[in-house]
Amino acid sequence: MVSPSSSSASADSASRPPRAVPPPAASRWSRRLREAARLVLPVSCAGCGRWDVELCPDCRSLLAGTLASVEHAEAAGTLEVRAVAAYAGPVRHMVLGWKNGAREDLTGFMDETGIRAGRLWARSLDEETRTVVGAGPLLVVPAPSGWLRRARGRLVAAPLADAVARGAAAGWPRPGGAPRGGGGRALDVLSADLLRRPRFTGGAHQAGRSARQRRINRADPPRVLAPVSGLAILLVDDVVTTGATLGACARALRDAGARVIGALVVAATPPPVRRRGSTVPGGPVPEPDDQIAIGSRR
Repeated sequence: MVSPSSSSASADSASRPPRAVPPPAASRWSRRLREAARLVLPVSCAGCGRWDVELCPDCRSLLAGTLASVEHAEAAGTLEVRAVAAYAGPVRHMVLGWKNGAREDLTGFMDETGIRAGRLWARSLDEETRTVVGAGPLLVVPAPSGWLRRARGRLVAAPLADAVARGAAAGWPRPGGAPRGGGGRALDVLSADLLRRPRFTGGAHQAGRSARQRRINRADPPRVLAPVSGLAILLVDDVVTTGATLGACARALRDAGARVIGALVVAATPPPVRRRGSTVPGGPVPEPDDQIAIGSRR
């Protein structure tokens, strides 16, 4: 048993809606007020602001691409990080609105995004990584949230990890290549919220900090709440910038004996735009329009 807060997923349950957890009373009242406001004020797209639609088809498509390797998250060390999209423009607006609670109407869409990302991730793994996972179980572990966000009931990475776990279970190949719904046992995938930030150290948020400040803020690794020795783990977060948070999580889990095989995020902050004409190892700096690219697509 990993943790009281863990949930499991299998290929047969990937199409089921996640088990609802009653929100705090403050969240329920906040949602009712927003619903009442929409009766008076017109709704707009959470990404581009287009009127009379919660999320337009163009903005939906921005989170429907293939996964990309994030090559500039240097603070993550050797951890392989993959992202659904670049954290810029409409994607940034969508993630912030969902994360801060201003657009709770995006919850279903973000669940769909997590399921799809988990499925793509599972299908893209090489044979070596599948061997590390073996017969399972595979743990999907969210990056830890701060105490204030937990108190408010506004967890972000944890429900995202639940969705990713369902997608990974659905996308994992069955023994002998058996089709979904056929014979063969699906891989057991557990979503376990078992990391906690160290108390009285650093700050709760990374937003607005420089790369050096982010690394210092995550210098102390999070606490691991349950035994994980020998278990294969996929880390999940909403956004990656320098990789400091994911790197700290990976170190803590590896120190506890886990095998961290990768990380998956909704969006990755684009690499910093360097001065035109400067050079970096490997060739000239791309033009600013090319800086949005996260890395190689898979």
